[in-house]
Amino acid sequence: MDLIAVLIITLVFITVLAFSRKVPIFLILFSGAVLMGLLAGFGFEQVITWAIKGMGSTFTGFAVVILSGIVIVKLLYDQGLMDIIISGLSFGTKDRGVNAGILGYILAVPTTCCITTYMMLAPAMKKEGDINPKSNRPLYLLAIGSIISYVLIFPTPVTMPVITAVAPEFSIFNLDAITIPVSLGILVIVMLLIRFLYGRTKETGEEKGTDKGGDITGDVKADANAQPCESAEPARTNEKISANLKLRAWAPFIAMFAAIPVGLFLQLSHIVIMQFIMLAGLITALALAPTDIRMKSFSEGAKTAGLILFDVCAAGAIGKVITSSGMAGSITDSMIPMLPDILIPFIVTAIFATAQGSRVTTAVISAEIIAASGLAATIHPIPLVLMIAAGTCFISYMTDPYFWIVQRTTGDDITTVLKNYTLPLAVAAIIIFVIALLLTALYFPYVEDAALLIG
Repeated sequence: MDLIAVLIITLVFITVLAFSRKVPIFLILFSGAVLMGLLAGFGFEQVITWAIKGMGSTFTGFAVVILSGIVIVKLLYDQGLMDIIISGLSFGTKDRGVNAGILGYILAVPTTCCITTYMMLAPAMKKEGDINPKSNRPLYLLAIGSIISYVLIFPTPVTMPVITAVAPEFSIFNLDAITIPVSLGILVIVMLLIRFLYGRTKETGEEKGTDKGGDITGDVKADANAQPCESAEPARTNEKISANLKLRAWAPFIAMFAAIPVGLFLQLSHIVIMQFIMLAGLITALALAPTDIRMKSFSEGAKTAGLILFDVCAAGAIGKVITSSGMAGSITDSMIPMLPDILIPFIVTAIFATAQGSRVTTAVISAEIIAASGLAATIHPIPLVLMIAAGTCFISYMTDPYFWIVQRTTGDDITTVLKNYTLPLAVAAIIIFVIALLLTALYFPYVEDAALLIG
């Protein structure tokens, strides 16, 4: 069967199951991977083997990252310390939406996972028991802010494999000199867009509610009668916060930031450095936590992490089927004679992102294929990275595990999530791609010798 038709049928299958709301996301994505392989003409055993291997490789890359991030936030919440983080990063505004977007943008890089960042901050951004749909605006901005920095700023699991594949000798400082201001500008545009979609709402710190020790995924409504640990009370009072509490609140993040240059100095791979950074934060948080809540928080956080991890791994199953079946290379080869080179990186990445959802897997697949095709030798690394980043965000839909996490935490229907999550990300993707085209036209024209690009 034609490969484009295989992709379309698979996406329709996933969409129908998703809208039925009767099948868990893990089964939707995993069965989509199997269907895709079978339609492409491969045997059942071979397809299942690919899907399982894809889940395994995704687990290897993200298990420690997701577990560490969620346990850290659970430890901080059970001690009442997450409020200190939020209040310390208020940026002079009482608008929780603005705060959420900036917090997501800042923390997604050191945590090396935009989903982990979202899970860390989502409980504080949702007013407990508030049925006003506008109360979800901070959650959408948190999600989008975390994705914008995650796909553009080095080092993250998206940008590191792209640079490694297409321009391993290119200066990361030159890259960030472009991507940081670009990403900040896009964050502002998205904030204005979502404010237009929702209407302006301002909420003071006194109005802000937090989920104190409940289910941070939002799958289950928090118990309104739940009480925090006694040790959490000092951090939630209006009294002056002690230096000791501030240090305990910020220590895991300080450890994460400190681990980044150490990991780069040790020349760790992009997969290992993620684990290294998050383990540094986890060990610090566990070491500083009181004995009475250390194991409790770890156990509860691990349960939540397991639910998220299985959804992410199912997206990895689709990615493995795409690459192992030869579908990825075939799609790219069919485009090269038909489309201008400048369009192919964005289109190829957008197709793979739509098919399997994971931004990291998409970036890895796209970068490797683009490097092998020779396109990396004709397009400057900076616009090329921007094009791939744009493609990972263009269609964030049913196959995107983040889409479902946002849907569960907001409680909104699928149509609303499409409007407030998928649409703003698509706008951001288009802006990023246009910037890449302008940079290519004005500053980084095509050259035939790749050595001239990275010299």
